[in-house]
Amino acid sequence: MRGVAVTLAGFTLLASLLAWSRWLARRRLASLGHAVLAAACAALAAFLLVVTDGLESFSPVRPGMAIAELRFDDAGPGRYRATLVRLPEGRVQVFEMPGERWRIEARTLGWHGPAAGLGLQPAVRLERLESGPAAAGPAAQAAAGRSFALANAAGIDLWARVRGSPLWSRYAEAGVAEAPWQSMTSGAEFTVIANDRRLVVEPGGAGGPVLTPLRP
Repeated sequence: MRGVAVTLAGFTLLASLLAWSRWLARRRLASLGHAVLAAACAALAAFLLVVTDGLESFSPVRPGMAIAELRFDDAGPGRYRATLVRLPEGRVQVFEMPGERWRIEARTLGWHGPAAGLGLQPAVRLERLESGPAAAGPAAQAAAGRSFALANAAGIDLWARVRGSPLWSRYAEAGVAEAPWQSMTSGAEFTVIANDRRLVVEPGGAGGPVLTPLRP
């Protein structure tokens, strides 16, 4: 994508030079045409550069694709060591989590209209891993638990731009997917799957998957 943007920047320079030469030759109509072409190439190159920079923290995703694996091991009374493996790159992170339950949150980006025509793929970014007590409710959640940031906040926040701008929303949609609370037990393993803009949590050796819809 960045290579396409650089190529378009080259076309912008070339079209600008042609527009200037046509202007000096008093060929006003030809000069105008090349100037319009230069402006269009520049706008598209800028768009692609912003998208490319903003997507650096996201990963392309296909329906049914596993994006993470989690394993929990006992780390003391009321505490578990969570090993998170990001898929497909295999990067490992380890957290010590208080409480008895966990959930994971991801941010998603989808494309439509001209942006989809450029070949941009749906993308996902793991955002937060949370732990909490066995009991439900805000009071219990405040009593025990912790939240771990999973995303790198550096660079352009493309997700926030899409979320907050009517202009960007013409070409993309930004969403949040949260897995439902799951129990933490020593030796438990889970696979987190992206499926049709949802998160699917498959407990290892347990029953069927648990689905949670995308929150707009």
